[in-house]
Amino acid sequence: MPDFKDRSAASEADFVIVGAGSASCLIASRLSQQLPNHRILVLEAGENLRDDPKIQTPGLSPSLMSDPVYDWQYNSIPEPRLNDRIVKHPRGKVVGGSSAINSHSVVFPNHEWQDRLVEELLPHSAKEDWGSQGMRDCYKRWQLESSESRLHASVEFLDHIKVSYPRALDSLQSRWMEAFEELGHATKPTGFTESSAGAVTVTNAIDSSKGERSHAGTAFLEPALERGNVVLKTATKVDRIVFDEHLNTEGKLVAKGVRYTHQEQEYLIRTGEVILCAGVFESPAILERSGIGCRKILTAARVPVLYELPGVGENLQDHINCGLSCETREGVHTRDEALRDPEERNAASMDYEQNRRGRLSEGGAYSFAFTPLQMLETSSETQILTNIVESHVKEEHNPSLKAQYSVIQKAIESPNEATATIFMLPLQRHRDTDSLPKDTPRYVDGNYVTVVAMLAHPFSRGSCHIKSGTRHHPEICFNYLSHPLDTEILARHLRLVERLFQGPTFTAITKQNGKRLPRSFPYPILSLEDAKNILPVNAATNYHPCGTCSMMREDLCGVVDERLIVYGTKNVRVCDASILPIIPRGNILTAVYAFAEKAAEIISRKAQRDLSSGKKE
Repeated sequence: MPDFKDRSAASEADFVIVGAGSASCLIASRLSQQLPNHRILVLEAGENLRDDPKIQTPGLSPSLMSDPVYDWQYNSIPEPRLNDRIVKHPRGKVVGGSSAINSHSVVFPNHEWQDRLVEELLPHSAKEDWGSQGMRDCYKRWQLESSESRLHASVEFLDHIKVSYPRALDSLQSRWMEAFEELGHATKPTGFTESSAGAVTVTNAIDSSKGERSHAGTAFLEPALERGNVVLKTATKVDRIVFDEHLNTEGKLVAKGVRYTHQEQEYLIRTGEVILCAGVFESPAILERSGIGCRKILTAARVPVLYELPGVGENLQDHINCGLSCETREGVHTRDEALRDPEERNAASMDYEQNRRGRLSEGGAYSFAFTPLQMLETSSETQILTNIVESHVKEEHNPSLKAQYSVIQKAIESPNEATATIFMLPLQRHRDTDSLPKDTPRYVDGNYVTVVAMLAHPFSRGSCHIKSGTRHHPEICFNYLSHPLDTEILARHLRLVERLFQGPTFTAITKQNGKRLPRSFPYPILSLEDAKNILPVNAATNYHPCGTCSMMREDLCGVVDERLIVYGTKNVRVCDASILPIIPRGNILTAVYAFAEKAAEIISRKAQRDLSSGKKE
């Protein structure tokens, strides 16, 4: 094993991994085991806050967002169809990335989504690695239920994220399952499976044996650092990739190193391969600063064009959602008391400090459902929408979008695939404060149950680009609801939520004629127009940005190929949320971990071939 652990000033490494986020930490862990004689350097712009109680405590995750200690505080430009609101996008500023500050829920994609990515967007040769069968183990390998860790801790000696279910279902969580069973949709197991409509209780990324968050930094990178061939360097801002002056024999750029800044000093680290894991906003920015991207963008930023790749920074997607809240009957306890009452919060903190139990030891959302519109719509209502979708897809002339929209269209037409993922929160949730007078209180009186509809596969696309050759945050524009189909589909799901509220289960737990939220529309939704009018003031992000370095064919404006190598380069890869070409139906972190598992397989496979052929001494 190389003597690399104590070489903090090392000037070269076999692999330089940019970023210490969710994908990076996993890749470093796997490579450190599978390639013990290779030197791996991880460069992270944030800090390593290993024992920070705010990160460790699951129930404190909302306090991490917008706190500059933990959050890079990215913002969109004003979004026209959200009444020109600027949308905040928290990204983790610590080792572990956004897995260290997110809200824990573990929701998986479906087999059909995974297979269609290959069928529609990648060459046929990608099927073995990236089809649902080739990815099945990748979705399992990174996680372990914490209650079973003793039984399976020795499985392949791999590092894992610990996940857990709630210690016991509360009354609202139990009713959630009942609400869908009475609709004829039996509860299905969660995980990476074929699609089926209905409710699920999902795990959260929490080690229930400790009552603590389980994130990529502690689960993957910490044990990797102990193996001696991985070095972590924090407070390190990567400026750009440095390429050889001459192309190789295949006409490709060859990265020879990475230029970064640490404590206001510039350094160059030489490497055999660069793996960008800097996240959906920074990975494309680094490529652009390195001279890879759209010629127009690079010229405006005064960056010399080394390889024109117009997909860099494009295809930005996010899950947009909208919720409705109903006041609950007396005796139905929610978390609204803690929102308003400092004594409730103090009692919860005391319980957690003494016992690692209670509200602060668990995540915010365990109750989810995969909802096709066919679930609560009439056949004629569904047919109207499918006709509208078919018309829009036929009229799309952009080859990349047409291929992506074809994938989404198939999901919409399926009675089993979710057009929205909906979830229940045991508290009030409303996002219309900006449309109300400035002195409007943040919270309202009463206890509430909220059901949120999250658009599974939006049609709208945005972008993320550097504004100049500097290291400032890139300009981020999501173009939320810019495609008319997003409004059509999400509004229909709000109507579906209203129909769910009118069912026996929810009428038994909500007050008759009780208060409703959002405050700007405190009434039941009676029409599709009602639902559409709510969206501009109450729609919000689920903090799932992806797509800016998409894994697609280059003729479809892809940025990386099926080996995750950036087009036009020999030895630069990207692996983080930016490579997801179409956003999956649920929280994207499960896909990020799974894609990172596959990346580690691909990288190790190549390195071992190189060793056997004598390319590396």
